[in-house]
Amino acid sequence: MPILRKPQQYGFFSFDGGLLHQLSDAYGLGPLTGFRPILLDGDHCTLIDVRSQTSRKMVVEGSDGTRLFLKQIPWYCERDALVLATRWQTQAHDAGAPVPRLLHTLTGRPWFEIAGSYFTLTEYVPGRRYSSTPADRAQAGEAIARLHAAAVDVPDEPAENTFAVAVEHVALARESTAVPTAVLDVMELAVRSWREQAEAAGWDGLTGQLTHGDTNPWNLIYGERAMLIDFDNAHRGPCLRDIAEALLSFCSVHYQQDSTNFAPTLPGPINHPAAADILTAYTRVRRLEAAEITCIPPASGAVAVGLVCLGLLRGDFPTTMAAALAAWATTIPADIADLVHERRR
Repeated sequence: MPILRKPQQYGFFSFDGGLLHQLSDAYGLGPLTGFRPILLDGDHCTLIDVRSQTSRKMVVEGSDGTRLFLKQIPWYCERDALVLATRWQTQAHDAGAPVPRLLHTLTGRPWFEIAGSYFTLTEYVPGRRYSSTPADRAQAGEAIARLHAAAVDVPDEPAENTFAVAVEHVALARESTAVPTAVLDVMELAVRSWREQAEAAGWDGLTGQLTHGDTNPWNLIYGERAMLIDFDNAHRGPCLRDIAEALLSFCSVHYQQDSTNFAPTLPGPINHPAAADILTAYTRVRRLEAAEITCIPPASGAVAVGLVCLGLLRGDFPTTMAAALAAWATTIPADIADLVHERRR
């Protein structure tokens, strides 16, 4: 995905009547009778704009009681990426992957465009939020593996390199934050070193496939089986990027309570038992090749650097934490390598 600065004014929490009428006409929905700016997470009720501020979202309800999830595609998701992501999501659902069904307009498109903005409608998936249990982590690992194992059409381009994206995040942090140059230099040099290690281990020969690109706890809905949502960052690439982010976001990073934003708390070492919940469930569905296993630690370091830069860019982390965050990110490959070694014994 392109690494772009977030617009200062976005108007996340408003859909005017004209837009909703055009939506209804585009999809042939008939009268829309309910407009809900909330998510029902089991016994919890969460305001959608508290959960995420990357794009406008709303639950809409038809006259027959059908619930659908309306979403404006974020500013950083360009049209080519949208075409790829919606095609993959449709194919993955049809192949039986744990992905909600995307609705298509009357003209057959899985999105609609109004005044230069893109919107999608998906089936509303009932369920609950992540509850930090081994069962939920196992559901996440299984869901991610089932997505990776789904038979979908994967074109040669566009492709995304986990290490190049991390360097781009560092570059944007240089441009847009007051983080000391020396701290950013440490992270950039580390990413370049990890890229060399991964390439020596066979990174460039790994299969490029459908990769979700944002496997944090909030992008799954939990029930009997977890469902993956939010394909804005979907891309072609090695599946290790999804595995790495899951290990970090479920087993190290802290989040603000009802939000996808990071808590201003230094992430800790990887929780190895929690990580084992994810990896054990994943490998029951999809076997990891030797080169993939070897590349997980350096890929995890690159993802950790990306998360640090994202948190600094969004203001989740104060600049005063930058050096400690960089130190955490640079320890991640060794921590993940220890985890992998434990599982091989």
